[in-house]
Amino acid sequence: MVCLSALWIGFTACSDKNEKDKDDYAQAIAGTYKGSLQMGGMPIVPEAQITVARDDNRHATLKMNETVLGMSVNIECKTDVTSTSGQYRIAGNTTFNMDAGGTSIPVPVVVDGTIDDAGKSTININVEVPGTGEGAGAFAIVFDGQRQ
Repeated sequence: MVCLSALWIGFTACSDKNEKDKDDYAQAIAGTYKGSLQMGGMPIVPEAQITVARDDNRHATLKMNETVLGMSVNIECKTDVTSTSGQYRIAGNTTFNMDAGGTSIPVPVVVDGTIDDAGKSTININVEVPGTGEGAGAFAIVFDGQRQ
């Protein structure tokens, strides 16, 4: 009877592990994505790259380091990952420091996008550059890419 109980517990543990793996949304989308950055439907960085790294089952970090409109944009954003019918959604916000003539300016960023089971990604990166001068304002950047 003790052996049978131990065997049952062992099978239960395997079953629980498989269920947890199945719900590891962040692992399902982790990887390197290559594509383009667009603004207003026009390509602004034709060969861009984004990396999505798993933090835990439902959280991932999106990283992008590109030159956009003459500015170095180095974003590292912690995101929540959810899933509905083979479509994964990532959403989060962060700030990156933009160099403006020797002064570092914190720039708010909101990331919201989808990645499907085949690795096709559409990620909206909304940037709000503070100030009133040239280069200030809201910028809606879209990354369209594919997991490599």
